[in-house]
Amino acid sequence: MLHSRLISALAATLLVACSSVPTPPAFSTRTDVSQLLSLQKTRLDVAAPVARSKWNSHAPIDDPAREQAILDNVGAQAQKLGIDAQWARSFFQDQFDAGKIVQRDLHRQWKLEHRPPFANPPDLAHEVRPVLDRLTPELLAVLARLNGRWCEPDVAGALDELAPEILGADYAPPVQEKATQALRCR
Repeated sequence: MLHSRLISALAATLLVACSSVPTPPAFSTRTDVSQLLSLQKTRLDVAAPVARSKWNSHAPIDDPAREQAILDNVGAQAQKLGIDAQWARSFFQDQFDAGKIVQRDLHRQWKLEHRPPFANPPDLAHEVRPVLDRLTPELLAVLARLNGRWCEPDVAGALDELAPEILGADYAPPVQEKATQALRCR
C-alpha cells in the first residue's frame, strides 16, 4: 500500500514537473520577419568591406560567375525546403543588387574624395565569403517559415513596419526597396 502511494505521488510529481517545463515558443510572424530583415541587414553590412577590397584591387563590383554559382546552389537548397527555386533565386539576386548599390555608392564617394587604397582591406575569400556563406542557409530557413505568406496582412504589415526600422538606420530607401522587393505581395 505504501509502495503504491509512493509510486502515485512520484507519478503526480513527475506529471506536474513535466507540465511546467516550458516548451520552446513557436516563431511568430513578427519574429520571423524581424529575423529575416536582420539577416538581410547583416548581409548588406558586408557590402562595405567588399567595396573596400574591390577598391584596392580595382576588381569590378559585378561578379556574374560567382553570383550564378550561388544562385544555382540557392535554387537547389530552396527546393529541398519547399521554396520555389526561381523565387528564391530572385530574392537572392535582389540581395546581390542591394549590396551592389551600397558598393557603387561607396566607390563614387571614394572617387570624388580621391581616396587612396585602404591600409588593411578584408580578404574576400577568407574573411567575407564565409560570412555570406553562413547567412545563406539562415536566410533560407526563415524564408521557408514565411514561404508563400507574403500577402497575409500580418506578414505584409510586419514587413512594412520593421523594414524601415531595421534597414533604414543604415541604408537609403533604394537599398531597402531592392532588398525587400521579392518579399512584397504581388
